[in-house]
Amino acid sequence: MLRVVKLGGSLLDMPDLAARLRAWLAAQTSGRAILVIGGGAHVDAIRRAQGIHHFSDSAAHWLAIRAMALQAEMMRSILPEAEFLVDVSMPQPRGPAAGTQLGILEPWRFMREVDAHRKAPLPESWDVTSDSIAARVAELSAADELILLKSALAPSASLEDLAAAGYVDRFFPQAAKKLQVVRLVDLRANPARECVFRLAESGSRSPVR
Repeated sequence: MLRVVKLGGSLLDMPDLAARLRAWLAAQTSGRAILVIGGGAHVDAIRRAQGIHHFSDSAAHWLAIRAMALQAEMMRSILPEAEFLVDVSMPQPRGPAAGTQLGILEPWRFMREVDAHRKAPLPESWDVTSDSIAARVAELSAADELILLKSALAPSASLEDLAAAGYVDRFFPQAAKKLQVVRLVDLRANPARECVFRLAESGSRSPVR
């Protein structure tokens, strides 16, 4: 089992984040996880700065990727058992000799060295956030599922409705179209709550509970 787990930036202010994340991971079926860390307050600051200084959406996009990279470095300090990953399409070792089962995406290098060379790289705009980046990682790594850890449970709606409401980014329905399973999890709830989209099995764009 390989899962890509996007850790939302809104969760980074939780004092017990490491313990809660480890407990949630331990409750999942065994396998490997690639963490994609959201930019959190640093990205919010970039949005405000753009409103003041009016630099381009492309510039804001890459600044936001740098913010994600900073948060990934922080999470690497909090989760020393994890390793940094860049080219997630490369075969990963399996079994007891594989070492750590937890990786953290290095987003700047991934976007510059891997995704930028694809025929259809992700758009350089606010339509793409860590949600769509995590979906791209899940696609390239052939992950069994993509999980978005959020601060609230998604309403019963389609992916398109969730994008329109701002629960996921606007590009996410397109970024996730080749995935098998998308799980949306409220990690702040105790216990965590979730809804599941089984895309490849049913073609459904709405949650299957």
